[in-house]
Amino acid sequence: MKRAAVVAMVLGLVASTSGTAARAAMVGKEAPEIQAGYWLNTEALSLQGLRGKIVVVEFWATWCPPCRTSIPHLVEMNHKFASQGVVFISLTDEDRKTVEPFARKMKMDYAVGGGSRTSGAYGVRGIPHAFIVDPSGTVAWEGHPMAGLDKALEDQLKKTPPAAAAEEKAPTASILDRVGEEIAKENYAAAAEGLDKVPEGNRDAGVKRRVEGYRAALARAAAKSLAQAERHVKDETWYEASVALETAARIAPGAEAAKRAEVRLAELMADEKARPVIEQGREAASAQALADLETKQAETAPVDVAAALDEIARNWPDTKAGRDAAARAEKMRAKGP
Repeated sequence: MKRAAVVAMVLGLVASTSGTAARAAMVGKEAPEIQAGYWLNTEALSLQGLRGKIVVVEFWATWCPPCRTSIPHLVEMNHKFASQGVVFISLTDEDRKTVEPFARKMKMDYAVGGGSRTSGAYGVRGIPHAFIVDPSGTVAWEGHPMAGLDKALEDQLKKTPPAAAAEEKAPTASILDRVGEEIAKENYAAAAEGLDKVPEGNRDAGVKRRVEGYRAALARAAAKSLAQAERHVKDETWYEASVALETAARIAPGAEAAKRAEVRLAELMADEKARPVIEQGREAASAQALADLETKQAETAPVDVAAALDEIARNWPDTKAGRDAAARAEKMRAKGP
């Protein structure tokens, strides 16, 4: 028998026997807190911070053949259950240099913690080995990831539904719907602001795909805005060039076009010929925006007036109208409703 097959068989037997021995000791008890030296696909996680959710804590390693076999199943389960308030966490004691390329190759898009020393607290003697932690932080099930985890999760969801899972999903979907609408209308700044409101933690596969798609659309829009700015520079319409560059930088932070726009804008502001024109244009645009708001103020709700003042202050912070708008918004809030 080949060595790999022998290793796989031995590890599988160890996982099975250790699971049977440990189950009586862990199920029904408070789950030990998890720890990792680094994290992939997420910020640092803790069971305390995930109270109210169902958490799957799995122990594995890159060198373990049964672990490699179970990974696609875990990926599939994450896609199925994440939107229902289940968080998947895989922990290994291996270093980042070993784990990161492996996780990328295996498309492990759930939380992965490396450099972890948590397995001992759970009594793990064979891998892969998984635990279901209920919303109260209690171990509800343990075993091999491919030996009943699906059914155990379905049962646990019926028994202890994660707190606010539906409530969390609905606002996220609503935000993304609005982002899509703004992109369709080419209101890219509003779309970018909407994307910033999508919660970072525990995004399911569908949410991730939508966010990535919208960010790609904004990156393309930023590239177009950058090209437009260069045409304005060629025509020496400096203020219009600055607006296009600011737009590119704002709507797709981190994208290559946004980075180039920031550099280009700094170059224009250092140009003695362009800078005065840009500053004059900003003063005129901000003053006009404030004047337009004043004409509509009587028929606009105070909360909307304050929001409009905030937008003027945010768009033109270095202008007189921008400073006046910020002061007026602060004064309105101090007075209260």
